[in-house]
Amino acid sequence: MAGAILLPSTDQGSSGFDIKQSWAQAREWFDKKWNGDNSENAPLLNRERAASPPKLTDPEKIMLDLPSNQSIRDYLKIYTSEAHLAGTPNDKKQAEWTREQFESFGLKTKIDTYWPLINYPISHRLALISGPENLRFEAKLTEDPVDEDETSKDPNVVPTFHGYSKNGTVQGRIVYANYGRLEDFQFLKDQGIELNGTIALMRYGGNFRGLKVRVAEIFGCAGALIYSDPIDDGPLNKDNSSNPAKPYPNGPWRSKSSAQRGSVFYLSLAAGDPLTPGYAATENATRIKPEDSPALAKIPSLPLSWEDALPILKATQGLGVRGEKDWAGGLDQVDYFSGPTQGEAILVNHIENKITPIWNVISRIEGAQEPEKAIILGNHRDAWVYGGADPSSGSASLLELARVFGELLKTGWRPRRTIVLASWDAEEYGLVGSTEWVEDNKDWLDKEAAVYINVDNAVSGSNFAAKASPSLNRILYNAASDIRDPHTGKSVFEAWRADQKLSRNENPWIGQLGSGSDFVGFLDHVGIASIDLGFGGDYGVYHSNYDSFHWMEKFGDPEFLYHQTLVKLWGLLTLRLADSAVIPLYPSDYSAELVKYAKRLTDFAAPHTFPELERALDKLQKTTRRFERKRQRLEKRLAEYKSLDDIPSVLAKRLIKANSRLTYFERGFIDPEGISGRNWFKHVVYAPGLWTGYSSQVFPAIADGIDAKDYAQARYAEERAAQAIHEASKRLKDDY
Repeated sequence: MAGAILLPSTDQGSSGFDIKQSWAQAREWFDKKWNGDNSENAPLLNRERAASPPKLTDPEKIMLDLPSNQSIRDYLKIYTSEAHLAGTPNDKKQAEWTREQFESFGLKTKIDTYWPLINYPISHRLALISGPENLRFEAKLTEDPVDEDETSKDPNVVPTFHGYSKNGTVQGRIVYANYGRLEDFQFLKDQGIELNGTIALMRYGGNFRGLKVRVAEIFGCAGALIYSDPIDDGPLNKDNSSNPAKPYPNGPWRSKSSAQRGSVFYLSLAAGDPLTPGYAATENATRIKPEDSPALAKIPSLPLSWEDALPILKATQGLGVRGEKDWAGGLDQVDYFSGPTQGEAILVNHIENKITPIWNVISRIEGAQEPEKAIILGNHRDAWVYGGADPSSGSASLLELARVFGELLKTGWRPRRTIVLASWDAEEYGLVGSTEWVEDNKDWLDKEAAVYINVDNAVSGSNFAAKASPSLNRILYNAASDIRDPHTGKSVFEAWRADQKLSRNENPWIGQLGSGSDFVGFLDHVGIASIDLGFGGDYGVYHSNYDSFHWMEKFGDPEFLYHQTLVKLWGLLTLRLADSAVIPLYPSDYSAELVKYAKRLTDFAAPHTFPELERALDKLQKTTRRFERKRQRLEKRLAEYKSLDDIPSVLAKRLIKANSRLTYFERGFIDPEGISGRNWFKHVVYAPGLWTGYSSQVFPAIADGIDAKDYAQARYAEERAAQAIHEASKRLKDDY
C-alpha cells in the first residue's frame, strides 16, 4: 500500500511528479482546510471534537470491549502456518477454513468462485555468461533459511518470481536504470546509453514494480530485473527507528538474500483478470488473448536480492554514466554506474500460465431498517508466501471482527443497514478477486453499496495511517478519537497526530486513494466512498519468505495490541456507518477538497485554465452547503425522539431520502467513458498515477492530457469532469 498523494508538480518540463513537493503542498492544503481557513466551505472538525463527545451506544461499548489480542494471535498463527499463493490447494483450504469460522460465529456465508488467469513459477535463472572471467557469476535467486524462523526453512516453497510476468528467456547486456522511472530511462537515453536489447536492472521504490517493467519495455529493453537496495527497505539509515537497524532476524529490515516478490501487472491501466476486462471471470466467460491485454508485461522479469544485484553492479563499475539526484543506492562497494556490462547475461523466467479458480469468502449480516444500504468490509487472504503482515494481519483482524459481530447478534442487536464481510483472493496478482466480484455484482453495488472499508496489511507497527474519500474524513477523525492507543495511553487520534509531528490544533493527514489494494474496484469503477486503513512500522520483509508469524511476534506487534486496536477501530467505523440514523458522509468536506485540487491543477497547467471545472465546483459547493443545512435540520428533528421507531412517516421519508442522496453522491463522479487509454478507471477525481501506480492522481484524465501535452484531450477531460461534478450535485437533490 502507498499513502502518498500524487499531485502535479510545478515543473512543466518534468516527465514525472515530485512526490516530496506534493506532500508539502498537500499538508499545506489540509492545514488550511482543517485549521486556518476562514472559508465558509471549511468543515469545523476541531470545534466538533471540542464539544462533548457523543455517548457510546451499547453495541459500540461491546465493540470496544470484546476484541481479543489472543484470539487474533491464534488466527494469525493458522493463516501463516503454510504458504497460500492464490489459486493453490492451500489457498482453497484457507478459504474453506475462513468460511467455517464465519459460520461458527453465526454469519451467513458463501464462497464465490472465479476463474482468472494466474501464473506460477516453474524455473528461473540469471547469470553473467560472458565478458571478463572475474565478473561472471550465477545468481542464487534463493532466500537463506533463518534458524529461529521455522517457516523460512523451506526457501523454495514459493520461488522468487513476478506475478503476471512474461514467460521467456532473453540474453543481453545489463544496464542499471536506478528506480526505473520515465526520467531515469530518459536520462540514460539522453546520455547516449544504448538500451535496445539490454536487460534493465532497477531498484524497488519510486514507482510500482509493474510500471518499471513497462518503462523498460517502452525504451526497448528485452528483460527486467528489480532488486531491493539496502538503503530502501534494508538496514541502512534506519538509526532513528525504535527497532535495531539490522537485517532480519536481528532487526526488522530486509536482509542481503531477501527478494521482493510481487505482481508486474500494469495496474494504472487496468485491474482484475487481464483476460476479462470489465466483466467477471466466470468459468465460461469469453476471454481475450493474453497478447491483446494492455496490462500484461511483454518482456520477462525477475526479482532480485541485493546479494544477487551486487555482482551486476560490479560489472557496470566504471562503465557508462551516473546520475546525480537519488541515483545511487546504499552498496558501498560500487558507484552505481549505468553500464551496460561488457558481457552478456541470460535471464530465464519459466512460468506456467493457466485459468484457475480463486475463492472469495463472503458473509452478510442483513440490515433491519435499511437493508438496501450496505457497508462492505474487505481484506485479501492470499499471500506471496506466508504473509505475516501482508495480508494475514488483516485476515486475522477480519476474523476477530466477525467474531465480535457474532457476539453482538447474540444480544439481539441487528444493524440498521446491511454489513458485508469479504475475504478476497488473488489481490496480490492485480486486485483480482475483489475486482471480479465488483464486476459480477456491479448492478447491486451501484444500487445498494454505501461505503467500502478496506484493510490490507493491517499491522506492521504502531503508526496509524489512512486514506479515504474526503466525505469520510470526519468519521475517521471522530472514531480514532474514541479509541486508546496501546503504547501512549492517549487516543489513536492523538498518537496519529504526534506521529506526523503536528500541533494540537492540527488534524492528521488522510491520504488520497490510488491503487495497490482492494478499494480500487469499489471507488474507481463504481463510485463507492471508500476507506483504507492500518498501522504501519519498520517493515523490511515485504513480499518475502520472512514475512512470517515469527517476524510479527518479534518486531511487528509482539503483544498483538495494535491488531486488537485495529479491530476496535474497524468495528467502530462500521457500527457508526451502519447504525447512525443519517449516514455519516459529508459532501461539504469533499467539495472543499476538490476546490484545492482544482487550484493546484490550474497552477500546474498555467497558462491554461479550466473555467468549466471551476463553474461546476462552484455549483457543487453551493449545493453541498444547502444539503448540509438541511441535514442539520433533519438531525435536530430526529434528536427530538427517543427512538427512530417513533418518528412520523414524513420524517422517516426525509431520512430515507437523505441517506440515498449520501449513498449516491460519490456515484456522480463516475464517467461511463472512463479515462482515455485506461477506460476501466471511471472516476473523474481519483485514479492511480499513470506512471507511479500506487500513488493517487487527482483529476487523472485532465492530468494525463497535460502531462502528454495533449491539450485537446485535457480540455475534453475537463468537460467530462465538469459534467460528472454537475451529476454529483444533482445526486444531492434527486428524489429516490
